[in-house]
Amino acid sequence: MEIVPREATDAGVLTLFSEHDDFMLDFLGEDSSFYTRYSEAENIEAVWAAYENSLLAGCVAYRKRAAETGEVKRLFVRREYRGKGIAKKLLNTLEHYAKEQGCRSLYLDTRISLEPAVSLYRAFGFQVIF
Repeated sequence: MEIVPREATDAGVLTLFSEHDDFMLDFLGEDSSFYTRYSEAENIEAVWAAYENSLLAGCVAYRKRAAETGEVKRLFVRREYRGKGIAKKLLNTLEHYAKEQGCRSLYLDTRISLEPAVSLYRAFGFQVIF
């Protein structure tokens, strides 16, 4: 597996962002009206794509929120690649980058009902705040 930096405008990344949006809209069901699809207004600073056997498997994005605060955005792994540790490697890559940028804290938005994601974030030291 290979993690590669990409631009938020990369066609493969945009495809993954769209798949992430479709997954979330389907998952949220009646609450989907509270979800916003990706747009350039998110001001993504950095993106990494994961490749398994040269095939695009997942991605994660980062944006700076304040002087020492960053945000994890759009962590997504395609269904057929889940359970292989790809999300952990993507999140590790983002954390390393954030530290290099002087970031002292990270936050993210997720749904408590997305248990695999919540478990991953808790393992990385994130705390649930309602």
